[in-house]
Amino acid sequence: MLNQRLLLLLANKYSYRGHMQRSVLVLLSTFSSALFASPYPLPTTSDATGDQFMVSATNQYVTSTGYSILKQGGNAIDAMVAMQMVMSVVEPDMTGIGGGTFALYYEKASNSFIAYDGRDAAPSSATPDMFLDENGKAISRNEILGPRSVAIPGTLKLLYTTHQKHGKLEWAELLKPAIDYAENGYSMNSYTYDIVVREESRLEDDPELHSLYWEDGEIKPTGTKMTNPELAETLKQIAKHGDSYLYQGPLAEHIVQTVNARLGDNSHPLSVKDFNNYQVIERDIVQSTYRGHDIISFGYPASGGVLVAQSLEMLESHKINEMHYTDAEPWRLMTEAMRLAKEDRIAYAGDPSFVDTPVNELLDKDYLQARGELIPKQGIMSKEDVKPGKVSAKNQASLDGFESQDTGHISIVDAQGNAIAMTSTVGTGMGSGVMVDGVLLNAQMANFSSTPKVNGQALKNAIMPGKRPRSAITPLMVMAPSGDLKLVVGSPGSSQIPGYVLKTVVGVIDWDMSAQSAIDLPNIQYGTKIDRTKPYNPTGLLVEKRTFAEILVPEFTEMGYEVHVIPVVSGLNAIEFKDGKLYGATDRRRASTSLGD
Repeated sequence: MLNQRLLLLLANKYSYRGHMQRSVLVLLSTFSSALFASPYPLPTTSDATGDQFMVSATNQYVTSTGYSILKQGGNAIDAMVAMQMVMSVVEPDMTGIGGGTFALYYEKASNSFIAYDGRDAAPSSATPDMFLDENGKAISRNEILGPRSVAIPGTLKLLYTTHQKHGKLEWAELLKPAIDYAENGYSMNSYTYDIVVREESRLEDDPELHSLYWEDGEIKPTGTKMTNPELAETLKQIAKHGDSYLYQGPLAEHIVQTVNARLGDNSHPLSVKDFNNYQVIERDIVQSTYRGHDIISFGYPASGGVLVAQSLEMLESHKINEMHYTDAEPWRLMTEAMRLAKEDRIAYAGDPSFVDTPVNELLDKDYLQARGELIPKQGIMSKEDVKPGKVSAKNQASLDGFESQDTGHISIVDAQGNAIAMTSTVGTGMGSGVMVDGVLLNAQMANFSSTPKVNGQALKNAIMPGKRPRSAITPLMVMAPSGDLKLVVGSPGSSQIPGYVLKTVVGVIDWDMSAQSAIDLPNIQYGTKIDRTKPYNPTGLLVEKRTFAEILVPEFTEMGYEVHVIPVVSGLNAIEFKDGKLYGATDRRRASTSLGD
């Protein structure tokens, strides 16, 4: 059997920039599989190519819908609307019109970017202490989930607003694929089945969810033909009336009645006025540079873009491009930079409509140079040394919170060169566990900080009426030094999302990889593997099982990390411009697919 050092020598000898990278990744996955007695190596995925347009998503039904819309002459916004509507049907466990969305839009004609915030908002009855017990202690997330975790959803408002501004095809036409799947059926995938099993104890009492996912007292198995007649009828009404059916119409009334009836008298009810008042917000664009490339993403409350930009700036002087991706050192540098950036995020990220968020100061080059100098030449920073930086006189009250555990992402480039990176979520797998008229409602109130203050200082992510919780979602685009769009990328994955995106950007820019090869790289990052259903969630360096990263575990341990070798399931998808062609890149870890023409 090959030993670890031989594997690394093989990697360094035979792996180089260009077309051999994919072969080497397969080779390493195969060898490491044998070495660690894993039954199956993780397969790599073939690029999809196109000359005119490309779509990429975490579900094959969603991808094929986007392809069909672009083939009909629709644009990127049209495809986004149709794809998200289909996701609402086939992946309601992760995303849907009962949840929230961030969409980064690139308009080729004006060479400009717009960041559309359709994040869920706290109801007007919300209070900073609503998730504290009688002793002033934060209640558990499991206690929060349910009707009290429902915020005012924003996804449908974002879809309708952007379509009114930029869409080309008729609104009703774009809902036909979703209505068809809801009426005539689709096959439930294993990912959804696993989430239903994981969340079973809090789902089976909801009558609509029980009808949808249970049969004869058992959860329907993977591969079951699923239909959702109630959602089909709701979508028909939305096709006819637009977003007003939810925000000014019967659906809002039914949601308010259903949720408030389950809340009882001692909670914070929803109101129809909350739905009436909801609006999409255009947020600031976060723009930074890395090795001659412009990195474009969202400002707060979507904090992933700031986190990635900070990490890249800290890495700029370390010349990762001269290191090999099978070495431990570049992964150490990325991890330590991310640890520092995450502390800034916890301290300063929030809804800028409600709190002061010092984004410009956090992205200041001198500030980040000083932060980067905290990364030791060898080894790792102690937990005590990893603190938020001092930014003018802003408060630094810091307390980490929950993140959306299950999300969906789509990437789109249309024939006119317009592009979309859109990430959406219902807050956690199966959201609040409340379904109304076929629409699964979000659990985004659980993503606020339950504790409003630390040491007398208010937290940036504390609950306020109308406020939107911070998110690690990271829709991102990269512009080449020529000024042309180079990469559209994003991922599901909770608080790990920025790390997945960072790895991909570094792979493409520093190691001259294709987007597909960069996505195929192992997931290695510091954090906590979140699973509410388990008593212990490991925290430390999370190293993806059944990849060549396992070979590096002894080195990571020697550096000082507490290492956990576990499945680290991203759902990256990306579109890359290269040599006049479009390349769709997808994630083997989830059922991601790309289609182009």
